[in-house]
Amino acid sequence: MENIHHLIIANLLPSSVGSSSFILLLESKDNTNLKFPIVIGFNEAQAITIEMEGIKPSRPLTHDLFVNMLNDLSMKIDSITITKFVDGIFYSIITVNNNHINIDIDSRPSDAVAISLRSKVPIKIDANLLESLSIHEAQINLEHNDPHEIINPSSVLLNFDDLNKRMAEALEKENYELAAKLRDDISRLKNTNEIK
Repeated sequence: MENIHHLIIANLLPSSVGSSSFILLLESKDNTNLKFPIVIGFNEAQAITIEMEGIKPSRPLTHDLFVNMLNDLSMKIDSITITKFVDGIFYSIITVNNNHINIDIDSRPSDAVAISLRSKVPIKIDANLLESLSIHEAQINLEHNDPHEIINPSSVLLNFDDLNKRMAEALEKENYELAAKLRDDISRLKNTNEIK
């Protein structure tokens, strides 16, 4: 359908507004000039990051539970659609197929995006709505610390085993943000041949 765009996550960054808020930047899959930010909370940002980073928690988180429950009930998530923006609030629906009948479930976009990642379904938006929301990249206020800033292994003199141990401890304590950073440290060390 021509009047529908599929969205992808362009970035997820800490917000300059406060430590508990993040900016989720969504853009058209086919036109990177069409993009818009949504301010989301820490828990939703963590749920999105965990899935994007491929971190597998030891127990299902809320969004995993939702997807697992629908799967166990033989219901299929078809798509996520951002439907409107009214008085500074975004609205979206999760379209679920139950025995060839579509059911639209009201959802916050941040939850819907976390669910779309887990269920591998597209995020959709009407072309006119996307045009009205889109802003030029220079207009996006993304003052933040580097979201990819990680522990520098050479400065803290950690070896590969220590990093693996710390990552396992972080996962056990369900500190997924730290686990992701440590996993990136390990990957960076491997890629730079600092370890074998």
